[in-house]
Amino acid sequence: MKKSILLAGIALFAVSCQQVSDQTSKAPAPAVTDRDILPADASPISYDISVKPDIASKTFEGEARLTFTVKNKTDRIVVNGINLDIAQALLDDATTARVEIDAPGEKIIFHFDEQLSKGEHHLDVKYAGRLYDNAAGIFISTYPTPEGKKSLLASQLEPGDARKIAPMWDEPAQKAIFKVSAILPEGTMAVSNMPAESATPLGDGFVRTDFQPTPKMSSYLLYFGAGDFDRITQDYNGMELGIITRAGEAEKGRYALNATVDILDYYYDYFGVPYPLPKLDQIAAPGAGGFSAMENWGAILYFEPVLLIDPRFATPSGKQRIFGVVAHEVAHQWFGDLVTMEWWDDLWLNESFASWMDSKISDRLNPDWNVWMQSLRSREYAYSVDSLASTHPISQPVRNMEEATTAFNPAITYAKGEMVIRMIEDYVGEDAFRNGVRAYMKKHQYANTKMDDLWTAIDSASDAPVLDIAHDFTLQPGVPLIVVDSAACNDAGDTTTVNLRQLRFGADTPSKNTPLVWRTPVKAAVTGSDVARATISGPEAQTMTLPGCGAVKLNAGESGYYRTLYSDDVFGALSADFGNLPAVDRLGLLNDSYSLGFTGYAPFSRFLNLVDDTPQNDEAQITLNIVNNLRGLKGLFKDQPGEEQFADYARAWVTPIFAKHGWDATAGETESDAIVRITMIGAMAGLEDADVIAEANRRFAAYLNDPSSLSPEILSTVISIAATYADEATFNQLLDRTKNADNPREQRLLYGALSNVKDEALARRAMEFFLSDEVSPQFRPRYFRSLASDHPRMIWDYYVANFEKIEADLDPLERIEYAAGLASSTGDETIGEELKAFAAKNLPESSKKSVDRAVQFLQLRASIKRERLPEVVEWLEARN
Repeated sequence: MKKSILLAGIALFAVSCQQVSDQTSKAPAPAVTDRDILPADASPISYDISVKPDIASKTFEGEARLTFTVKNKTDRIVVNGINLDIAQALLDDATTARVEIDAPGEKIIFHFDEQLSKGEHHLDVKYAGRLYDNAAGIFISTYPTPEGKKSLLASQLEPGDARKIAPMWDEPAQKAIFKVSAILPEGTMAVSNMPAESATPLGDGFVRTDFQPTPKMSSYLLYFGAGDFDRITQDYNGMELGIITRAGEAEKGRYALNATVDILDYYYDYFGVPYPLPKLDQIAAPGAGGFSAMENWGAILYFEPVLLIDPRFATPSGKQRIFGVVAHEVAHQWFGDLVTMEWWDDLWLNESFASWMDSKISDRLNPDWNVWMQSLRSREYAYSVDSLASTHPISQPVRNMEEATTAFNPAITYAKGEMVIRMIEDYVGEDAFRNGVRAYMKKHQYANTKMDDLWTAIDSASDAPVLDIAHDFTLQPGVPLIVVDSAACNDAGDTTTVNLRQLRFGADTPSKNTPLVWRTPVKAAVTGSDVARATISGPEAQTMTLPGCGAVKLNAGESGYYRTLYSDDVFGALSADFGNLPAVDRLGLLNDSYSLGFTGYAPFSRFLNLVDDTPQNDEAQITLNIVNNLRGLKGLFKDQPGEEQFADYARAWVTPIFAKHGWDATAGETESDAIVRITMIGAMAGLEDADVIAEANRRFAAYLNDPSSLSPEILSTVISIAATYADEATFNQLLDRTKNADNPREQRLLYGALSNVKDEALARRAMEFFLSDEVSPQFRPRYFRSLASDHPRMIWDYYVANFEKIEADLDPLERIEYAAGLASSTGDETIGEELKAFAAKNLPESSKKSVDRAVQFLQLRASIKRERLPEVVEWLEARN
């Protein structure tokens, strides 16, 4: 699954708050003994499930045959179920079961008068279920068309919503075979994990479609969809690849289909095990949820922006994102689907690996994108979360389904996990790492695994010890800090001795005061010389000897998961040689200097001086990074002393880049150039440049009269600028166009623009619109929350007064973290304090992790304003 990231500013998502010792973890974490799991008396063999949905009533009729093995004699069978109304349950074609519903426990208990013998049995169940408006279970996706609104059905079952489709053992370790049937009106296409084996007209305007049985798989990978679809296909070594879209849109998936062929070529070689299903469909749905895509085996679900390229709205960054998300989900067909984690505490086995693999293959097949440099944004995101006291390990205990939903933490489970895997691959070597993965895949296909199954396979394939390092970085939280105390060239002038030690990097006082030890693989190099390697661990002084003499850069190549703090002398030499560093190392030094300055480890002037030393025609990723950081600082300066002074400085830095690239594409423009151009337009508007805002308004007015007048790559940016600074007339034009949009992609773009409006009265109108029935429930909460950064008090107060209504529209992956995410989006420390009181009264215990985290983030933001911004002002005054 590719998790959606919805929050702006410094990353903030739910994590566990825990105390940690200063001892390194050297063994796997102890097994959780109080998991809410089903009794071990029986386990599934197969399911035959038939559904007949009725969108108008938001219900479906269901029939299911559960075939299972009884391991211990029992007079009851306990399975999972949510909102299933059981009409009849018959055991072995003879015995009627008494049905007990445990709604809070999400269980259905089938009772029998006599004990069931050991061995195989089957239970035939007739029941009714629900269709949902939010993206969980079988859900309805409603979208605008020129002929009016239409609806289709899709399903989202991870982590624990397969139990909304049929009674079942809905746990990842309970793998079984699934045979799905659908009864639908004639002309409706049904989609599931496997190809259809038959379609039978029923004579009443309905057709029954029966699908081939799946291989043995986990329940959360089941898929069902239905609608007015188009499908394009391509053969791949006898396997059928398909793109399924709403009618008329299929060709917009051609790029993704072609990319899938290239991706499969690489994965077949990398994993050493072929994809085992006869088809691989990728389905595009309008709508939204707490995820971007879901790796259902053989039937991957995407929301449209991450699968389809619409020429009217296409951007280079959107194209790159599509490739990355497709690569992520297709990687899951092996890592997650063929081999599945045993329980949700090892969710990262699925997600970290797929995230790392999508970066790896994107870099391999599209080297001009500089994907590994782009991935440093994800690493910064992970650092920002992992440096707070409320962080948690990559592998964390999960006891129930509420906790499982919080395990989908983009910063830790995805971003940190990806970076740790990259570091370990770099440590053991690419070939050894791949050989370990191949052995793991071959040994555990169609089965379930734990964390150490992977590390043991890689350790066995490598000469380097993997287990200790892997345990340090996956079983304990936090970010190592490598401190470089000195660097000295020897008398012969051919080597440099570096004195260094390992501490913990913390953004807040509790993290700084809670030491941790990692065995950290460190790479270092003198500029222009070969890289040296060492494992650095603990606060005692340690040394590295590097070939050559000159400026010393740690984390050479930036593949490590650690921050680096240099002494003044070492940093001075490095900054003097800044222009001679490889681009990725310049970017890493900028990132470390920015963060270390904010957290008080080093003067913030280090970052600002490096910015001054960076030419505006530097590598695109460096330019984008600096501009985004300057915009972030501009946001922190809002209503603070020095706000205009800093804005003038930031505009002066960005203006030459904007002037070079301009508004419109020129001959020979690369994708990177286009991304820089689009970003500079947005940056100049965000820095309140009057000329850019006026030009955006002019172009927006022309677009209203002639949509083709605005080039696709700047369409979203221009509309967003017009909305941000809209007067009432412009707002009314935007709102009218939004209400009358007949294309879900344009409608979604306009929703996002309206959520940026700065005028308070207009923002209130936008809020009322987003919460009205004119907007799909899948979109209401996300765009309501998007208003919070510019209108914190209005949005927070409305949420507190109406939270039950707002949260009714959330899917399970959004619900636990929503309140904390909204509060953090406000950037207001006082709202953080109000969040604690609100949560204590209204939110479940499982929300405590995200609430603690939001409060810590808002406290950190406030301390940065108090303690660091004056230093920036002092630097600006000295510079002038």
